[in-house]
Amino acid sequence: MEAGLVRVLDTLPGMVFTALPSGVIDFVNKGLAEFTGIPLSGADGWSWPIDPELACASTFPENFRSMLALAEPFQMDVPIKLPDGASRSLLIRCNPMEDAGDARRWYGIATERTADCIRHHDDNDFQRIVDSIPVPVAVTTPTGDVEALNNPALEYFGMTLEQLKKWKATEVVHPEDLRDTIEDQLEAHRTGTFYNVESRHLRWDGIYRWHNVLGLPLRDTHGTILRWFHLLVDIDDRKHAELELAAREREARVVLESIPAGIGVIGVTGEVEAINGPLLRYYGRSLEELRQWGSTNVVHPDDMPRMLDAVDRAVTLGEPYDLEVRLRRADGVHRWFQVTGSPLRDDDGRIVRWYALHVDIDDRKRAEQALADRERESRFIVDGIAGMIAIFSPEAKLIGGNQQIIDYFQRPIAELDNWATNGITHPDDLQVCIDSFMEAIVTGEPYDYETRFQRHDGVWRWFQLRGLPLRDAEGQIVRWYGLLTDIDDRKRTEEQLRRSEAFLADAQRLSKTGSFSLRLDTGEIVWSAETYRIFDVEPTSLVTLQTVLSRLDPDSVLTVRKVIERARDGNTDFDYDIKLIMSDQSVKYVRVLAHSEKNKDGEQELTGAVQDFTESRMAEEALNEVRTELSYVTRVTSLGVLTASIAHEVNQPLAGIVTNASTCLRVLASEPPNLEIAKDTARRMIRDANRAADVIVRLRALFSRKPPAIEPIDMNEVASEVIALAFSDIQRARVSVVSDFGVGLPRVAGARVQLQQVIMNLLRNAIEATSAVKDRAGRIVLKTEASGAEVQLIVQDTGIGFGVDGTERIFDAFYTTKPDGMGIGLSVSRSIIENHNGRLWAESNALYGATVGFSVPAHQPHGRTDRDAESLVPATELAGRAE
Repeated sequence: MEAGLVRVLDTLPGMVFTALPSGVIDFVNKGLAEFTGIPLSGADGWSWPIDPELACASTFPENFRSMLALAEPFQMDVPIKLPDGASRSLLIRCNPMEDAGDARRWYGIATERTADCIRHHDDNDFQRIVDSIPVPVAVTTPTGDVEALNNPALEYFGMTLEQLKKWKATEVVHPEDLRDTIEDQLEAHRTGTFYNVESRHLRWDGIYRWHNVLGLPLRDTHGTILRWFHLLVDIDDRKHAELELAAREREARVVLESIPAGIGVIGVTGEVEAINGPLLRYYGRSLEELRQWGSTNVVHPDDMPRMLDAVDRAVTLGEPYDLEVRLRRADGVHRWFQVTGSPLRDDDGRIVRWYALHVDIDDRKRAEQALADRERESRFIVDGIAGMIAIFSPEAKLIGGNQQIIDYFQRPIAELDNWATNGITHPDDLQVCIDSFMEAIVTGEPYDYETRFQRHDGVWRWFQLRGLPLRDAEGQIVRWYGLLTDIDDRKRTEEQLRRSEAFLADAQRLSKTGSFSLRLDTGEIVWSAETYRIFDVEPTSLVTLQTVLSRLDPDSVLTVRKVIERARDGNTDFDYDIKLIMSDQSVKYVRVLAHSEKNKDGEQELTGAVQDFTESRMAEEALNEVRTELSYVTRVTSLGVLTASIAHEVNQPLAGIVTNASTCLRVLASEPPNLEIAKDTARRMIRDANRAADVIVRLRALFSRKPPAIEPIDMNEVASEVIALAFSDIQRARVSVVSDFGVGLPRVAGARVQLQQVIMNLLRNAIEATSAVKDRAGRIVLKTEASGAEVQLIVQDTGIGFGVDGTERIFDAFYTTKPDGMGIGLSVSRSIIENHNGRLWAESNALYGATVGFSVPAHQPHGRTDRDAESLVPATELAGRAE
């Protein structure tokens, strides 16, 4: 009995005892022990001091046990003799405390029937007695009304007496326990018997705690109940422990029997305490037989020593064990088991028993053996594969690979397992790799994706990763095999092809050139996007031969039909022009280049390209018209242009002379004449006359051998400016101009505009000579280079050359090989170059075209100035100048 309850019962102002169902009284409180003079001692219990002189003395023990056997509340008289020889009669009332319907203990109170036992106490004595009880106590009237509470009760509930008098209407008792508590009290009041109930009561801080409530009636000498004492013994910790223990025991029993494996329970000394059903059925033996398992044949003879040693070390040293042994089944077959022994410890860490788990691993062992055999075979196969093989566990761990993967990365398998973090996977591909691989691991579906891996030398290469799971007989994945195929060369080829296709599409769009194919046997036509645009047909439309013919003018229809008929006859090349009539009646000119041959299927197929040259055709026609008009105008206006140029240059100084002469006459005619103004005007007349003379000198110097005014000039810069000025002519002529400029050339001494005029003349001559050739590509090379103290500029073309006269007369004035030429270009150019102290030459090329070039001296930083150049002009040329 709990110490707290003993103290409570000892404090009660009455005689209380407890009895077992066998009739043994295992407890008497202090009041009963003092009254009878017999204390409780020993393990045999306490006995009533029955008066031996009475006839019922011999039958009382049997009657008492029979009343207990009824398992119902009862009362009976007990005749006793006190130590002083006095006889007394006690009335005992007993109530059972039941557990699951069975009485496990009886609680009783005894009252003396003699009048001298009645004690009268005043209210103060009564309250002191109640307050002296160390547990909460409630005192109620015979009708159940709360009369008093001791201090522990008031402190526990944190309420006043008045509040607790209404306990049935509050939450003092847990709502789930309130009904049973009230019913037990009412039944006790009705029968006048002791009651014992367990319920939860609300503490002052709002927490419910379990209490063992003992209800004891206080009677007078006539047996009338005066009050009820209700003791609340706190059993919350015990209750929770009991509930938890009961739950654990139930769970343990259920777990032991429901585990689909064998469980053996071994005591701390090594004896077998229990074996669950699955293990008993496996052995086909009883628990008693298996208690001596060490002397039986349940363990294979080869494994018995290891098993005995493991159990002995566990019991002796407290070492858990885990080993694989063969156990004999009821039919005599031995199967492999994994036996794991684990200790169960109490709160102090002491081992209280051992649990041995027996897991049947026979199928796994056989599968492992078979798998090991297959692995050896697979290893031979994997190492023989020319590609890289990676082997993964079902949990995605890299567990192996062939020699090729080791050679590629030159890292161990353990390091390659960290492929997501060790840098061998390209950062741009890492997330795709993780998502694709882990999705396959989760779903069990094969994977196929592409990524880049870094080779041991730092080079990234593309790989195609394909993975398949290997499953056992039950369909469970036992590992993954991944094939890493190097596709880097293929990827580069694909990228080049993609770029080529993109370039082709752009080239077709920019050059207005489309492609087509026509299967002559089936009439199937395939067009490129640019061909759809040229023919103004929707790309989604089905193209037929009728679609093509519907866009052609009548002459072009006949041309196309003839081409198709010729193409059917065999391999032939075609080059022809057609004219398209659009839906808006606009016209397009298209050039067709095609070839007819048999394709890989053996069918005759016509493939080719179409080029829209409408704009160039229109431009060429317009240009021809302009050239015709320009040739005529040039012949008519050449002289006028030269005259106008001279008149424009001379007109301004002549106008100044006339103005100044008029001013001079006016000032001389005035009275008196203003001679100073007349002098100034005369000086201005001399200046303007010199300006007019300079114009004539420069024009004459252009066709003479006079040296020009020179300055330092970058020949490459001057040539580049000329090419830019002639760009439109180059485009119209459809020729290629290549500049091959020397590096680090010295500057030349010359007049910039005159040298540009020479280069422009040579370049235009080359363009016109090259554009006249139709049977080969037109190409012009403009080259500069240093030659001693001079810089050379050479223009080389693949044009028509100099004609029958060669280079003998090309520098003669008014000699030309062009129908609309004036014949003064090269003559003027030679004069300019010779005035620069240079040399102009021309020669025919070995195969096609001509080469024309000139050289001029390099600039001397400390050479002569422009005024020095003027001093080189002969005196006869300066005679017309006035000072």
